[in-house]
Amino acid sequence: MADSDEDFSDDYDDEDINDYYNNNDDYIESDENDADSKNEETGIVSNNNNIKCSLPSEKTKLLVESGVQCRSRPNIKTVRPKKIPYCGVCLENFATNDLYALSCKHMFCEGCWKQHIGFAVKDGMSSGIPCMENNCTLLCHEDFVHQFLSVKSGSLESNYLRHLLRISVMEHYQLRFCPGADCDMTLYAEKPKPRKVQCSKCKYICCFECGHPYHTPADCSTIQKWLTKCADDSETANYISANTKDCPACHICIEKNGGCNHIQCSKCKHNFCWMCLGDWKNHGNSYYECSRYKENPKIAKKSQQTQAREALKKYLFYFQRWENHNQSLMLEAQARTRIQKQIEEKVNKCQGTWIDWQYLMRAGELLAKCRYTLQYTYPLVYYAEAGPEKTLFEYQQAQLEVEIEGLAWKLEHAGDYQRGEIENQMDVAEKRRQTLLARFVSD
Repeated sequence: MADSDEDFSDDYDDEDINDYYNNNDDYIESDENDADSKNEETGIVSNNNNIKCSLPSEKTKLLVESGVQCRSRPNIKTVRPKKIPYCGVCLENFATNDLYALSCKHMFCEGCWKQHIGFAVKDGMSSGIPCMENNCTLLCHEDFVHQFLSVKSGSLESNYLRHLLRISVMEHYQLRFCPGADCDMTLYAEKPKPRKVQCSKCKYICCFECGHPYHTPADCSTIQKWLTKCADDSETANYISANTKDCPACHICIEKNGGCNHIQCSKCKHNFCWMCLGDWKNHGNSYYECSRYKENPKIAKKSQQTQAREALKKYLFYFQRWENHNQSLMLEAQARTRIQKQIEEKVNKCQGTWIDWQYLMRAGELLAKCRYTLQYTYPLVYYAEAGPEKTLFEYQQAQLEVEIEGLAWKLEHAGDYQRGEIENQMDVAEKRRQTLLARFVSD
């Protein structure tokens, strides 16, 4: 039997510790008579006061209770202190009912949520407002956001609803915003594809697919490239700024004030083409050459500088005709207004009824439709590859242009032509337009 505590080893097995917690009766105090026998069997040390203690169990209890040793056992329940809820942004303590969270369980107070959502709405966000927790990918749904938009912040709520509508329309494949100026209407198409649509409010006509003005026969990608090129070309505005040309016969300066390309000099009465300055008498047979660009077949063997000049020349050729038809459309719109007034004057003077003169208005509307179609053929031809299809299309393009200019001339000089002549010209022009668009338009 040992005389002191120092002779005992600290390497006690787990059974000694379990015995203390599970069955404290295994280690009991003994009287003086059987002290020696008990000491030998249980390893109990006697002190001067005849008080016996079990070293393994009492020592472990002391260490655990003093906080020096932490030894968790399977049959010991660890009691953890309750966590006080707090906001993850301002770190203030709140009652659980005063904290709000999405399904991610990240808790924040009402004030922090209002500030976060308010800044997001002001920045134009609606459906993409994220949780405030770092690296959390959860987004706030509409009902969750509405509870933080108070009645006092009416403008904030209206902005949120407007942004939400914008996102909803932009992400819906059957809806588009009307691109008309200051128009808040939404366009709907049962089958979303490149097609002509007209707003019921502002009457703006556009392509449903890309939102640009209706551009048949050119497709959306072609017209996008063309418009981008026109916007990027800094010399284009300078090139088309000169709206005057010299008469090929008497060289007097002439300003074009109508949509028709058939020009008659006010001084020498010479008739010529505004685009190519050729004699109009022979222009009926050579219009195909006027609207067709003649490329140099040997340009690929030339220097890069020569190729660049040729590319610019080709672009300006087509852009000049594109812009010319655009200017003609604006001038002919003014002409239709004048025709409207002239019809009213004739009716007031009893020179026929309103119905008798409506063919002039129909002629003006058809002229605008045909010229609009012709304008959008030039971007298509500019990007088209050389081949039989391009040659055929250029021929049909030229045929339509001949009939359009003939209709424009007769409409500007309506007093010199009979109604039958103008209506016959209208019929031919519409047939040329339908022929040109036959392979581009489908139901």
